Amino acid sequence: MQVNDIIKLKIIDIDHEGLGIGKIDNFPIFVDNALPGETVTCIITRVTKNIATAKNLELLEKSSNREEYLCPHYLECGGCNMMHFKYDYELTCKKQFVINTLKKVGNITTKVNDVIRNDKTYNYRNKVIVPFANKGRIISGFYKENTHEVVEMEKCLIEPEITSRITKDFKELLMLNNISIYDEKSNTGLVRNIMYRTNIFNEIMVVVVLTKLNENIVSIMKKLKNKYNEIVSLYINVNDKQTNVVLSDDFYLIEGQKELLEEINGLKFLVSPNSFLQVNHDQCEKLYSKALEYCNLTGNENVIDAYCGIGSITLSLAKNAKHVYGIEIVPEAIKNANNNKLLNNITNVDFICGKCEDKIVELVSKEHQDVIVFDPPRKGCEQSFLDTVIKMRIPKIVYISCKTSTFARDARYLIDHGYELIEVTPVDLFSHSSHIETVCLLELKK
Repeated sequence: MQVNDIIKLKIIDIDHEGLGIGKIDNFPIFVDNALPGETVTCIITRVTKNIATAKNLELLEKSSNREEYLCPHYLECGGCNMMHFKYDYELTCKKQFVINTLKKVGNITTKVNDVIRNDKTYNYRNKVIVPFANKGRIISGFYKENTHEVVEMEKCLIEPEITSRITKDFKELLMLNNISIYDEKSNTGLVRNIMYRTNIFNEIMVVVVLTKLNENIVSIMKKLKNKYNEIVSLYINVNDKQTNVVLSDDFYLIEGQKELLEEINGLKFLVSPNSFLQVNHDQCEKLYSKALEYCNLTGNENVIDAYCGIGSITLSLAKNAKHVYGIEIVPEAIKNANNNKLLNNITNVDFICGKCEDKIVELVSKEHQDVIVFDPPRKGCEQSFLDTVIKMRIPKIVYISCKTSTFARDARYLIDHGYELIEVTPVDLFSHSSHIETVCLLELKK
């Protein structure tokens, strides 16, 4: 088998990224836009010692689980990879992804509930970053999978419709004013990205990422704000580094509100340009409700929220706990969290800035801690942090994970050191993509 070979292939399975899997002489071939039960004609794009990848050229037999995807850019853009799945089938597959990953990575078999479904599978993202490129003209869109090549598109179906319209107007104003676009290879040009944050009140924060401050861009941004009443905040972020990191720490408020006000399960949160917040508001509420259910608080418990960010989970726990401690290493996040605490008039919460493993020891040495909640980044928890939790013998862990493989690794470690994984609930925050969030309950063995 060689690159550019064209073959006919029966798809028998899918992988955790939504690729169809077929085999020739027991050699696995991973095919895009292909579902189990389908037969395709495909072209081989890569061959290694153990696998091959291929591009679907023609669908010869169609699965009843196939959905006709609505996005004309679906096969180019790297943002979605499960838009050809019927939604119920997508959820079935995501549940199986979780089960398989727990078994493969952690050798764990446990109760995995059905995925909590998303009632709004389009236009759900409350944070969108749109890159620009110059291809003889200014284009905007999203990156082709595993590249930094911008796929030109007028709108994305998972972002709010209004942000697509704003991007179109912004692009036209850039062209009208002969504004240069950043080129990452030569490290030249001005405009890199535009970022939007939206809230449930249909308000929008606009952040334009530039290599330097520019009065023409300021003028353009103000024109957008005058046209769209929904825009309540304008920022410029200056990033002159030759990097694929979108935002620097240099934010400049141009006009309007410093922060957006968001509401989650009845609590209010002030969201700044670089705050971490789940990108799907409605599913975030369901995620936090499930975490609270797993905590099973009666009002008498002390709770630690590790990796607390701006305090969205911490403050959600407070109404049912005796006291909650939110720990975060980023000082700016702790400042935001304390502001959110005051905004909601909550008194039984303390936010602590520092390394989680150090602060846990201090807290447990003062008083018994009943529950700890983890919501770590994709890389999961540091082993030193897990060692501290184990040493402190905190009875209950509620682990919120955005990457099942790192959760499975961490869960295996906790199980080997005296904990039991009771159950896992996947939550679909990222419809049409293979990403899946999970809420997981672990308890210290008696």
